Amino acid sequence: MSETKTTISRSYGNYNFPDYQGNFALKVFRRIIWLSSILCPNYTQKKLSKMIFEPRSKNKKINDVFLKSAVARDEVVLRSGKKNTYYIWGGSKPEILLVHGWESSSSNFRVLINCLEKKGYSVVSFDACAHGNSEGSEADMNDFIDGIISLSKKFTSIRCAIGYSFGGLALLNAINHGLDLEKVGIISAPSSFYGIFEKVAAQLKLSRSIQDHLSRVLIERYKINDKNWDKYSSYDFASNMTVPLVAIHDKNDTYILSIESEILAKLWPGSKLLETEKLGHRGILKNHLAMNSLIDELSI
Repeated sequence: MSETKTTISRSYGNYNFPDYQGNFALKVFRRIIWLSSILCPNYTQKKLSKMIFEPRSKNKKINDVFLKSAVARDEVVLRSGKKNTYYIWGGSKPEILLVHGWESSSSNFRVLINCLEKKGYSVVSFDACAHGNSEGSEADMNDFIDGIISLSKKFTSIRCAIGYSFGGLALLNAINHGLDLEKVGIISAPSSFYGIFEKVAAQLKLSRSIQDHLSRVLIERYKINDKNWDKYSSYDFASNMTVPLVAIHDKNDTYILSIESEILAKLWPGSKLLETEKLGHRGILKNHLAMNSLIDELSI
């Protein structure tokens, strides 16, 4: 286990934050998992193995008034054959690509898109597989990366990309896979790939046996082993990057702690970290001041 990975894991302590304590629905779901793991352990493991790749938003088509304001809406076909729905605002040649987070969609970028449009930029955003209005019932990091690269090939005018949360980590991995950009921005993004698994396990309070099983499922899915989880961790390849990075993170984010961006910014050459307060993990994306600060710092 790398020192950085250990530092980030320890920073979460016992996960005694509101996001991990959970609401009534989450507590009931935890109880169901606990009971099912006792009565039907094999079934529970198989069910959870499938669920970790199925966003809860799957098959929930987004009929958002904001999406109707897009000047264009179309689909791009990925290497897998799946289709991602994408939207364009502010012109036919998008300069900026936006990548949403897990269980999110393009409609969650309305504040950022409005800020970018007011500054005269053309923007493209897509719904990843099994999200928003795109095809599929499941997705993983590689599906997000494929969506990013497919759109960058379709629109060669893209010179900057901004990713939120899980989408931010996927975006940085796309750059590590050869995506060519002039600037990149991330919002409340994790830098530890293994940390994503830890967070899910903490939220659901999974037993050690179930965690071990799901760990093996992820290792097989991503073609990694228990010693190289960092293959997808952005801090692992950060020092080799040349594209300027601007990260923005809220100090009061209790879902993805700001230490993940702090560590990344120290390792990524020429990077800049912006910090906000009292916005949390989701509120930052809805704050005009924070989004404008990110845009200004990127100096696109």
